[in-house]
Order: sequence, then C-alpha cells, then structure tokens
Amino acid sequence: MNLPPRLTIARAQRLLQSIITSQQLCLHSLHLASFGENDLRLNAYTKVLSAADIAQQAVASDERIKSGRAKSMLDGIPVTIKANIAVGRWWELPTACSAILSHDKSCSENTSSVNDAVYESDIARKLLKECGAVLIGITNMDEFGMGSLGTNVGRKDHSVNNQQQYAPTYNPLPWMQRIAMLTGQGANLNNDLDELFTRKILESTSSNPHGLNDDALQQLTEEVHYWTSSSNHTKADKSQSPLLSPGGSSSGAAVATAHGSSLLSIGTDTGGSLRLPAAWTSTVGFKPTYGSLSRYGVVSYASSLDTVGFVTASSECADIAWRCLSNDTASPGNSRNVWNAQNCRDPTARVYHTRRRTDSQTSADELNSNTRKPLEGLRIGIPSAFSLHEAPSLVSSMWSQGANLLKSKGATIVAIPESKVSSQWVRLSCAAYYVLACAEASSNLSRYDGVRYGTDYKPDSTEFAITPENHNYSAFNDMTILEEQISATRAYGFGEEVQRRVLTGTSVLSSDRFHTHYEAAAIVRAKLSQSLENVFHHSDEYGVDLVLVPTALSFPMVLDPNKGAELDSTSAFANDVMTIPISLGGFPSVSVPFSNASTDSLSSGTSPSNHVVGLQLFGPRGSENYVLKAARVLHREDSIVN
Repeated sequence: MNLPPRLTIARAQRLLQSIITSQQLCLHSLHLASFGENDLRLNAYTKVLSAADIAQQAVASDERIKSGRAKSMLDGIPVTIKANIAVGRWWELPTACSAILSHDKSCSENTSSVNDAVYESDIARKLLKECGAVLIGITNMDEFGMGSLGTNVGRKDHSVNNQQQYAPTYNPLPWMQRIAMLTGQGANLNNDLDELFTRKILESTSSNPHGLNDDALQQLTEEVHYWTSSSNHTKADKSQSPLLSPGGSSSGAAVATAHGSSLLSIGTDTGGSLRLPAAWTSTVGFKPTYGSLSRYGVVSYASSLDTVGFVTASSECADIAWRCLSNDTASPGNSRNVWNAQNCRDPTARVYHTRRRTDSQTSADELNSNTRKPLEGLRIGIPSAFSLHEAPSLVSSMWSQGANLLKSKGATIVAIPESKVSSQWVRLSCAAYYVLACAEASSNLSRYDGVRYGTDYKPDSTEFAITPENHNYSAFNDMTILEEQISATRAYGFGEEVQRRVLTGTSVLSSDRFHTHYEAAAIVRAKLSQSLENVFHHSDEYGVDLVLVPTALSFPMVLDPNKGAELDSTSAFANDVMTIPISLGGFPSVSVPFSNASTDSLSSGTSPSNHVVGLQLFGPRGSENYVLKAARVLHREDSIVN
C-alpha cells in the first residue's frame, strides 16, 4: 500500500533530543488534526484542544527534555484519548459520544480549567502526568462503545435545535494514498526520513500540514468536497467512493493515528473495538490482558470485557507505549507487575504473573534486528477452529503468508486441531458475547435516568425539539411524572443502537430468559476460554506460546454521507467474529497490518484485493511482551508503516 511514511514514537523522541521541540511537534499535530476535521472531514475528534492548552503542556515537556529529566519515552509526544475516558482538566466529563451525557449538568460549568480535582481516569493520569505525554484532543467513537463501523455516534434525528449534530467517522487511508501520490512521498521513499519529518514539522501550517503545493492542495480539497457533499452520485461513482468505514468503536483513535495527528491513541476494547479499526486503517491495535490497565474513569459498557488499550503507527510504538503505561515500569529491573492500590483505583483490575517461562517478561527491546532467527524456540499455533468457510481467499492467503514469515524467523508453527479448540465454540462466541455484553450494558446504563446521571430532560420542554408527533409517547398516559421523565430522557438520550442493546440485555436478564440465554452464554464463554487456555499449557505436542489468527473477515465498507453504511445492525455484529473469542478469555492481543504486492491500493470497499489484511497475535494472560515481540517480527518486513 502506497502511503506517506508515518512518524513513530522512537523517531519523534530522537528528533526531540536535538532538532525540534515538543511545541513544534505538537503544533504540527494540531495542524494535522484541524486539517483532518475541516478539510478532509474525517470526524476523528469530538474535541481538539486549543493551541494555548497544547503549548502549555509542550513547554513543560521541553523543559524536562532539555534538562535531561524526561519522564518517559512518551514525554512530549502528542497523544489522544477516547471520548469515554475521563481526562480531568481537559475534558471535564466523558460523553461517550452520547446525547444523554453531552448535556449532563452534573459537572459544574464553573469548574476551573486548572483544577486538578476534576474527575480523572487512572490511564489519563498515568499517560499525561506520570509519562509526560501531550494531549491533542478527544477522539470520536460509537456511542458507549456499541458499534463496529464508526457510525453510531449518538442520535442524528432529534439533536439540539433539530440540527444533525453528529456525522460518521471516515477512514483516512484513501486520502493518505492520494496525498502520497500528490507529494511523491510513498512508502518506498528513499529520502532521509529524519530530514523529511523535520521539514514537515517546521514548515507545517493548519491549512497545509502535508506540504502539498497549491494546485495539489486545491485538487485534494475539491475531491473531498465532491464526495462528502454531493448526494446524487451514480451507482458507479459509489463503487469508487473513498468514504470508507474505519471500524469501531474506537474509530476516532484509529483515524487520528492513521492520519498522523496522534502518535498514540488511547481507547477501549470490549469485543474488538481497537483491533478491528486498526486492521481497517493499517495501524497497530493493542489490547492487553483484561485488568492489566485500570478502568477507573472509563464509562462502563460491559464491565467484564472492557479493556483499556491503544492504537499506534507501528509495533515498536506499541511496545514503547506498553512499557510506559504498564505497572512494571514503576520498578526498574522488576520483571513482574507490582500491584499498588494507591496507583490503581479499579477494583476489578488484576495482575497476571508468569506461569512457566522465567524470561516471559523479556523486553521487546532485546529483539535483535540483525538476528536471523529472533523467534527461535517460540511455538506459534494456527487453530483450525478459526478457519471459517466465510473467510475471503485474500484473508486466508495472508494468514498463511504471515505464518510462513514467522516460521522463517525461527518460530515453530503448530497446527492446532479441532479436538483442542472446537470450531463450535468459536462460532457460538459471537452470540454469547452479545448476550453477555448487552446484559451488562443494560445494568450499567440503568444509572442514566436524568435523576442520578445524564441529561435532565423534561417531556414538556422545547429545548430538545421532541414532540409527541415524532415520538410515540402514548404510554405516558399510564405513567407517573417521574416515570414519564425517565422514559423521555432515555428515549431522547440513547441512540438507536444503544436502545436496541439495552432492551436486548433487559430481555435476556428476565426470569423467563435468564437460564436459556444468559446462563447458556456464560457456559459458552467458560468452555471457549478454557479450551484456548489449555493450548498454552504445553501439556502435549499441540502446546504453544502464541496463536496467530486474522483480525477480521471483512473489509472497510463504503459509507454514504447521508445514510451511513448500507448494513443492518445485526450483520455488523459479524465484523468482530475473530476478535470476540480472545476478548471473552481476557487474553492479550495485538493486530498488525500485513500485505503483499497485490494489496497496493485502497479505493473502495467492494474489492477485497484492494485491502491490507489485519493479523492478530494473542497469548496467555500476562504474555504481553511475547505478543509484542512476535508482532514486531511480523510487522518488520511490511512496507505499510515506516
């Protein structure tokens, strides 16, 4: 795929030591964010911080770097955080892109922007205060994390003053390919990348951060305007549309990273919310072991599945971010995670220790780039249970090629038979996941009633322009005033997909469906988790250290700027069929882009040959370093990311 080279965290840190400042780097990121929102219309952000707020953070980083007191490899690096995570002074109340929270008065409007007492998540505190990263903005997402296309961004029909307040998030890859073509800065560029990025950063402007000439810039903006504004495209035109879905629910996180405005995007992964967008945007999506990063300050969706993770430009960046954010960095030289109740306020967070290998916490830095067999002694499994007949031929081919690459680097490839991991449990995992996730969502979202939390909506108010004519409120006749207010609040505040899942969850928790649906789903989860855990025990010849499977069996689909994706919500559930089994077991997983010479363009969602395929590696709980080590090898020879 011919994309402009992407700036990595390691390269940015090297430039920060002597050539550029964090202020210059973060100003360039701000320019990219503004250009992406205003000119490319990516809709990756719900909030972009002001230049003054960004400069305030960057100046402090520059002072630390200049005096040799940098807090971490992330000090001075531009980052973003998903809209369902509280970040204190910069984002007083996480809205999760939902109307029911966007007008919540529970957060005082008089809160000072410098008041550190504002609600702050553990991950935001770790990233911004302890690691010194610079926050650029808050990224878009599917409402409450419910969606896999980046289109479920709150209500669109009855927002404030009857205006459409939200728009879907778009995949930046088609536009990045176009920019590479217009600038000649493709993936195979032989120029000095340090010099190239230094020039781009120092010469960056908000109207032209990519360094296009005037004619190229005008041509690009005209193309964007044509596709995002015109509603009468022919069917032939739509087949070539560059308006593709980035995946979800962490759509904005993946888009910001793929476009380059963020070098590290923090998000959450419930059933594939980071890995699917990473696969569709040619970035790296990392979901650590469930509970390894605190969920304190994260808006809950499904508490037993929600996991804080991130999207980066490369596997090397993911390794750097993990070492900075994981607990074991607090004790240099300590090879095991250290539980610290004062530093982690998540009561469900757990620390998983090594089960069998004394070197299982070996840093990925020890991977020798000159070693011919860096994966010597590592056993990587290929489970037949994940070889679903629905898999496109391109996905199967890339999966096989990825296994061959790992084998050439010293890994032992082990075919895991049906008798070890049954395809029956894999096929049932998607249904089990949605039963469990919807049940937990029904419970977690019950607090948003306008009385305790959420928008305080009065049915007779005209503020939200809701009338009995456009909503069926006939049931109000049998309600008390309080019941009427709660019902109206949730009817207005929740989008269609959230309402659908809350109702589903309420149904499966009812007395007549609890045993037949919820308990059955819990059994499927337990059976699948145990079968996957067993392959990591090395009890027989099929024991492995890691497993390699595709990230998704589908490709980015075309989005209509007026209608969104032409796909019903139930069909969209299948997008996560390859990521859900890993989430149900709480295993660490990383998705990396993988391609060959035949996947060199990305113009529409209609031809599989036009796409990069995401491959994911996962291992036993607590094996993050092994997962990232293998990911760096799998990603190293790929030309997608530089």
